[in-house]
Amino acid sequence: MRELFLTASTRDADFTMSCAVLQGLAWMTARRSIHRILFFHGEPQPKPLKNTRAFQQSRHLQLWKDLSNQLMRSSYVLQTAYEVSLERDFGKGTAMEFNSSPGTLRWTDLPDPARDTPVTSRKKIEIPEQFSLLTALTDNGFRYKNEMIQESYSFVRENVEFVFTRYYHLPESPGRPITTLPPWGDLRPLDPAQKWVLNVKLNVPDDSQPEKVKKAHEELLAVKAELDRLFEFRPVDRRVFDTRIAPPPARVIPGT
Repeated sequence: MRELFLTASTRDADFTMSCAVLQGLAWMTARRSIHRILFFHGEPQPKPLKNTRAFQQSRHLQLWKDLSNQLMRSSYVLQTAYEVSLERDFGKGTAMEFNSSPGTLRWTDLPDPARDTPVTSRKKIEIPEQFSLLTALTDNGFRYKNEMIQESYSFVRENVEFVFTRYYHLPESPGRPITTLPPWGDLRPLDPAQKWVLNVKLNVPDDSQPEKVKKAHEELLAVKAELDRLFEFRPVDRRVFDTRIAPPPARVIPGT
């Protein structure tokens, strides 16, 4: 799958007005969602997913195979995302059982060079509703790195998704996720300016057809023209989205 998106930001003071604009554009009330995002660091040397016991029976087995093919050519940082509830999960002292909770596994590639366009284009794989994700990753050499909270407000118009996102720090817990989540009011936004990031997204399921990718690109540029007076969509350095892990340096053998 290929994901194409525009990127802008809005101040927290302007957030309510910005949501109202998109609500009128999409004729819908925003869907608010909160996710707990865990990051897992692959091994330095690229290798496929050899241990399949945790996902062999998955109805998305082909997506796991596609992911394995990508991991053969480069090592990456992967994400697991779990939807959480303000009322149930924050400040309640309850521990989350990750392996028995459904989550989404996310992989994204380095975006294509921008070539004078504000549209970011990259390959992605998302495997939804998976149990035992922590087991699947640790079985294949991935190590827990860190975690954060993602708060989103999304609108959909036809096949275009408009998403406001903000991320929050969680207390550090070396080697494993924290046991319980703190109260929501104790969380600090990752961005000191507390801005919201707006992404306008389109997915192309079959990116082997260049004409479909081109059409999606043109559709996003039309949305940009529609919203230019309200949001400043800018090109983003693709290195910001680079999740690849550099391979270890080659060993130099004396005398060669």
